[in-house]
Amino acid sequence: MKKVLTIDKFLSIWIFIYTIAYFLKIVPYNPIILISIALIYFIGSLFIIIPRSNERSLLTYYITINVIGKAIPFILIFNNKITYDDIVFTLYFILAYIIYMQLFEEDIICAYREYVEFIIDRDSCSEGALYHYFMQIQKYFNQPELIVVEA
Repeated sequence: MKKVLTIDKFLSIWIFIYTIAYFLKIVPYNPIILISIALIYFIGSLFIIIPRSNERSLLTYYITINVIGKAIPFILIFNNKITYDDIVFTLYFILAYIIYMQLFEEDIICAYREYVEFIIDRDSCSEGALYHYFMQIQKYFNQPELIVVEA
């Protein structure tokens, strides 16, 4: 079985979960700076992915999850005021992510590089976690139905 890049390795997932909590008013700090960082990475990665796209690329998938997870939340909170506390929180949030990755001896750059390579060619390296889970769900629903014959 192919290695799966788990979702906890990506700052974008942390940001998305935090953003949901922000929308639900569970947490107070505006994630707009974090979302902006994630969007900058996404846009930058497109300059690597698009020229190398091929029939095994997942460009549509990549754009879809990033629009849903980053662009839409960015648009929804763009006009919210950014406070000093939001900036301090952003720094602590990123520091917590770096510490987490160090504790699990994960290389942040390698994780993101491998994910970009997966988007370019889904057969060449470790699978992205969300894609892996989507495929598992799809396999489950596409299983041929078992016909039970009673005697």
